[in-house]
Amino acid sequence: MFCQTLMMLALPTKSMDERPDAVGSIDSDIRPVRCHWEDEAHAGYCDEILPGIEAAWSAQVDDQGWPEPILDEDGILDVYVSSEGGTAYAYGPWEDADPDDGRMGTAAYIVIDPDFAAETSIGWTMLHEFSHVLQYSIDFTEPRYVAWEGTATATEWWSDRSLWPLDEYIVDFQAQPWVGLLGDGWMLEEDYDIWSLYEYGAALWLFFLDHRTADREGTAGRDLWLNSAQDGWDNEPDFVDAMGMEFEDWTEGWLEFVITRTAVGTDATPVWASRYSDPEFAIRVEETIDYAELPVTVTPTYQPVQTGAVYWAITGVPYGEEIRIDADGDPSVTWAVVSQESGYGAWKESGRLEHKGRGGEIIVGAVNLGSSGFDSDELIQPAGVSVEIWVADAALDGTDDEKTGGCAVTPLRPSGWVWVLGLLLMGYRRKG
Repeated sequence: MFCQTLMMLALPTKSMDERPDAVGSIDSDIRPVRCHWEDEAHAGYCDEILPGIEAAWSAQVDDQGWPEPILDEDGILDVYVSSEGGTAYAYGPWEDADPDDGRMGTAAYIVIDPDFAAETSIGWTMLHEFSHVLQYSIDFTEPRYVAWEGTATATEWWSDRSLWPLDEYIVDFQAQPWVGLLGDGWMLEEDYDIWSLYEYGAALWLFFLDHRTADREGTAGRDLWLNSAQDGWDNEPDFVDAMGMEFEDWTEGWLEFVITRTAVGTDATPVWASRYSDPEFAIRVEETIDYAELPVTVTPTYQPVQTGAVYWAITGVPYGEEIRIDADGDPSVTWAVVSQESGYGAWKESGRLEHKGRGGEIIVGAVNLGSSGFDSDELIQPAGVSVEIWVADAALDGTDDEKTGGCAVTPLRPSGWVWVLGLLLMGYRRKG
């Protein structure tokens, strides 16, 4: 589903008084919801819209624990069947409804175009747009599409288990890992001429967060937004900070995902992504390199922006043989190096990573963790990096004290701490 909520959010001068025209309306019998139509011929759509919002309210507020939506002065959530919609969107003004509640929240309404309503599932659309209404009620200052659309798309499935995100969403998200958490399909189209539904596919990241951090299934979206709420226009904490509240820091949570997403679309696809085990969902690799070709120095097609990652595949590494991976990138950026093989992986910040082969294909990569003091609200900037991959001719001395981590059966270096990815695949959960 193509949602226009974020396009509307970019219009802060739009007034709540500038609502779509309506000639009639009908109210829900069980929720404070009113459905309006601009043409009597479209009144019948309300027979699907109202049950859709009622189901969304029950699933997302009652079951998943989102706070009740902020409502207009009349205490009603309005939905409009209007040709002004284009497709569907939620919109609220940039006005804090309650300066004393600790959030920059506002009341929002929903618009759905009748032509769009005729071609899509209205119930599905209402699950998505009601999620945006709840987001408006918590923090309308959050600027990144991944936080809005990834959460709303994942929430569709958490609300109705028949509504898996469309395959093309996940394919697009996996195809451009160098975009990270900050970019989106609009950026890809405008700056790189790549058509993508990237931000909707970020539901994959939400599924990972839910598996790793949620107190009960389907609540990671709620926690991400509540943790990013603030009282004021300064968007701190932002949604990346919010992820860090569930882990030791945001880099820990993100690097775990950067590694585990490389197993999606393979025989080692983790349980939380089991629907996406077909090869079409595999991560984009820049190049596949045979062990006999090492050493090599490689450069990605697209340089990664902050939080973005780029990957290469190494094949034919004999069992027990070690390769080393070095990221030589922009010195103003903190880089991490990652590896994954047969469902086991590791990462290391600002250093060289050594990987002992297990007889399978090894995925290696470099991750842009941003410059010193990185903030997710800053301007998106790619940073140059090349990666040297070579055969290890000596053990690492273990003398440096850079932060390490991973998802490995045994530590990949003497100092450092590890997780067993097998526990993640079996359903281990952790609340930070």
